[in-house]
Order: sequence, then structure tokens, then C-alpha cells
Amino acid sequence: MEASDSNVCVVTVVEGGKRKSVALVEGDNLLLGLVRANLPVEFFCTTGKCTTCRLRMEIPAGSAPMASETEQYRLGKEAMAAGYRLACQVFVAGPLTVYLDDSR
Repeated sequence: MEASDSNVCVVTVVEGGKRKSVALVEGDNLLLGLVRANLPVEFFCTTGKCTTCRLRMEIPAGSAPMASETEQYRLGKEAMAAGYRLACQVFVAGPLTVYLDDSR
């Protein structure tokens, strides 16, 4: 994947005080992209029901669709307001930041 490709989205992953950039193609599922990058993301069902892939994220407007009904139901308003999303339900559309250290 070329960094110059217009459909490449850079996901910044913060873990242990270190930042790593992961290039995903626009429309990629965030969870699967993080797994392909060999990052330590726990998951089980990949459908949003188990909430195992819950991560805190900073998603600028337009960088991912709004939270699905499944996410809203499973996470609740407080977690959503604190920036938590389910990685399996996020499809990247632009740059965003994911925090692996403070997910629980």
C-alpha cells in the first residue's frame, strides 16, 4: 500500500506511551486492520455483541461512520461519551487515533 494513495487512512495507535501509524484502506474494518498489523487487540465475536474489542478512540468528524445501534446499546451513553467504540464496528474513512492502554 502506497502512502500516496488517496484512499489510504492513517490510524495512529497509542500503546505504552508509544505511537505507531497503521495504514488502512478507506472502508477497512478497524479491528481486522489492527489484527493484520499484529497489534494486541482482544476480540471474540467480530459482530459487536461481546464488546471484547472495546477501545477508546479519537475519531474526527468524517473519519468513521457514527456508532451503530449495536454499539450504542452494548457500550452505553457514558462509554460512548468517553470516546469508546467497538473496533469491529468501525470502518475507517479518514485518520483516527486508537488507545490500546486504557480500553477497559
